Amino acid sequence: MYEDLTEEQVKARIIARLQTPLLTGEGSFTGDIIAAISVELCQLYHSMDAMVPAFYVDESSGQYIDKQASTVGITRKAGTSAACPVTFTGTDGASIPAGAPFYTAAGLTFYLEGAATISGGTATGTLTAAEVGAAYNIGAGEIVATLRNYSGVAAYANGAATGGTDAETDTALVERYYARMQRSPTSGNPYHYQMWAGETDGVGFARVIAKWDGDGTVKVLLASPEGGVVDAEVVGAASAHIGTERPVGPAVTVLSATARTLAVSAAISIDGTTTKAAVQNALEEAVGGYFRSLVSGSFTRNLDAELDALDEQTYTVLYNRVAFLLLSIPGVVDYTALTVGGGESNVVIAADEVPVLGEVTVT
Repeated sequence: MYEDLTEEQVKARIIARLQTPLLTGEGSFTGDIIAAISVELCQLYHSMDAMVPAFYVDESSGQYIDKQASTVGITRKAGTSAACPVTFTGTDGASIPAGAPFYTAAGLTFYLEGAATISGGTATGTLTAAEVGAAYNIGAGEIVATLRNYSGVAAYANGAATGGTDAETDTALVERYYARMQRSPTSGNPYHYQMWAGETDGVGFARVIAKWDGDGTVKVLLASPEGGVVDAEVVGAASAHIGTERPVGPAVTVLSATARTLAVSAAISIDGTTTKAAVQNALEEAVGGYFRSLVSGSFTRNLDAELDALDEQTYTVLYNRVAFLLLSIPGVVDYTALTVGGGESNVVIAADEVPVLGEVTVT
């Protein structure tokens, strides 16, 4: 708002307001006073620009996002820690102490919850991630190292880790804040169910279908912050949270949206400024963002099975939009073939589905 204002402009405006003819040139007493005042006033004007993101928050507003969101009772979701089972084999009586660290090849750290003592050749325990985040949802067998060797322990193997979710991003928090401001949740209306679902770690978007199985029934469909499906633990957590908040009466069903997996394949020509591998990575990011925006826009609208024909409440992945994203990647000259979901046309997505990016191939 005032970013283009300069000290010289402020000084000229002050001089123009003087009613008495005074020397205001460089080095004059009056000129020096006005120059000093102009510097301070200009800094004050510029500092006022910093207040704009405090009152009109967006994803670039930093700490003001949390401050503004808190005024309507919204707090940033902190994320959750992943955990996985672990089995030890070795000599009976051998013990692994509580808190023992274990590591993946990528350097992710897990700690043993409670001591484990081998009996009958084996012992089981639970490993919990050192930090919150979806990156800790590792696969079975990915724990490959520990801090030291434990006497009598011959081997260990972990199962798949689940339950890890990332802390809420600025963009996601801003979306929840404006959803709360623009779509008032009250008295158990659909917006209320959306708000309760959105307060759960691992939930990015929620769509409510009222009367989906007759009067008194409510279905809440969940999608992840990336616009994909959510796992059973997130569904259970959202269902439990909604159960503690909702009014007495409705029968509520909470489910993950169904994935509609769409592979993307392209044959392209490029110039010398890029590589096909780089284009593939850029295309994955661009199309993933496009799919997320579709889910964000579609799930904003709740449905009523009594008023809406659910089979008709679809949304569309546009083939030409994917083509545009491909051609917008620096270094891409043209494409000779492009398929989305195996075809060369728009893909219709059902109301209870989310488009999930499958394999991306660029040749």
